[in-house]
This record gives sequence, structure tokens and C-alpha cells, in this order.
Amino acid sequence: MKTHLTIILIGLVSGFIGILPLFRKKADRYSLLAAFLLFFMMPYVVYHFHLPWAAWWWKGMVISGALALPLVITSWRGSSRCALPLLVSAVVVGAFISVLGHFLI
Repeated sequence: MKTHLTIILIGLVSGFIGILPLFRKKADRYSLLAAFLLFFMMPYVVYHFHLPWAAWWWKGMVISGALALPLVITSWRGSSRCALPLLVSAVVVGAFISVLGHFLI
């Protein structure tokens, strides 16, 4: 139970961290909601996905970057000003998730 609560808390924090660059670029509310939900679910996926070739600190960056690609592509089509900050924030949040997961769980 403690593990699930920790994952939810990490998801909330990473969701708010992940949408900060989109606020600065004045993204629409649907893009913000989609990015928040993506980053909220990201810790659960990172902790339950096994990559035997990736180190613990690299696993979160790879998975979050790969999961953010469809959202990046759709935001690039709509308004290209939010695509690169979304991809960069996905990689940064992935590193954040990996570090917190390694030391807390």
C-alpha cells in the first residue's frame, strides 16, 4: 500500500512539473490536461516496466520519452511551439521519476 501511495504522490508532483513549460508557452487546456495525465501515469509505467539493458537512472528517461512521442507529434501538428518543451520535460520528468523511485521505493 505504501508503494502505491508513493507512486501516486510522485505522479502528482511529476504531473505538475511536466506541465510547467506548457504554461509558459500558453498551451490550451486540452494539451495541459493530456500532458498532466501522461505525467501522472508515468511513474506507474516506469516502475512496472522492465528494461534489462537500461540502468536505473536511464530507464525513466527512455520510457517517458517514448510515451510522450504521440503527444509531441499531435502538439507539433496543432501548435509547434509546445512540442519541444513537452519532449524535454518528458525526459527531465523521467529522470526525476527514476531518481525518486530508486531512493524511495
